[in-house]
Amino acid sequence: MKIKLLVITAVLAPAALAAAETADAALQRGHDLYKVGRIHEACEAYAASDRLAASAATERELASCYEQDARPVAAARLYKHLGDPAKATKLEANAPKLRFAINPTPGLVVKVDGLEVPATEDVPVDVGPHEVVATAPGFAGHTSVPVDRDRIVVDVIVRMQPVAETAAPNPSPSPSPTPTPTPNAGPTPVAATAMTPEPAPAASHRKTYGIAAAAVGAAAIVTSAVMYGLAEHKFNDEHALCPSSRCANDGDLATANSLLSDARTYRNIGIGTSIGGGLLLIAGGYLLFAPHAETTHVSVQVGRDGAGMAYTGSF
Repeated sequence: MKIKLLVITAVLAPAALAAAETADAALQRGHDLYKVGRIHEACEAYAASDRLAASAATERELASCYEQDARPVAAARLYKHLGDPAKATKLEANAPKLRFAINPTPGLVVKVDGLEVPATEDVPVDVGPHEVVATAPGFAGHTSVPVDRDRIVVDVIVRMQPVAETAAPNPSPSPSPTPTPTPNAGPTPVAATAMTPEPAPAASHRKTYGIAAAAVGAAAIVTSAVMYGLAEHKFNDEHALCPSSRCANDGDLATANSLLSDARTYRNIGIGTSIGGGLLLIAGGYLLFAPHAETTHVSVQVGRDGAGMAYTGSF
């Protein structure tokens, strides 16, 4: 048993020494890289050494390296851990910041690079790309934010989109047990069936069409009266200019012919509109008061030489 213990000790001791040497070697490699100006690689070596064998001295070297590598927020975290909040605050004050433009929502959670941050305050970050994820009950949003220099404030807009929530399946209702008929218990009662009322018939447009036809007919009759008045005025002017159809000169003759043409046009329009108006009044009255009319159509055409109306219907 003693021999076995000695063998195990002989095996484990070199492994522990190798691990310590690896951490020391990484630390030394960081020093060498830092001296030649390869700052970013030096920080990686210091970080590797700290992962292998964490120590305050290594973390202080790493924090100083992060300062030179334009990573003030990462350096500030280490200085806080090392008990130097004043230096951490100074670094964060000069760091670039993210300012969120997100609608305030109950339960809102914002994370930058996986770390939760306040949604209503400017968040200091290092130079480089950052992933911003915002979540709230029923909503989620995501965006990538590049930060390319120090001491700037970057406005970050995160559009919250509704997230479909999977509803829990409703349990299937248990089937109702089928009642077992009892012998000689009388007739089985029949369940009442709910009657679905039939949809009401579509409202008829007869009354609307009737009112419209009557209104147009009345307007047409008024228009015909105006046309008759204009025609009569033109005829009177022609008679006054050339009494008994005798004109004093060719100019009066031309004027008289023009007056006669206008008078005839007005008279024809008056005749057409009076006929159309009368028919429309009749059609409107029929639609309003006659029963069983199902489909009707009325069209009116009025021109310089007359007027016409078409009325169709099925009853």
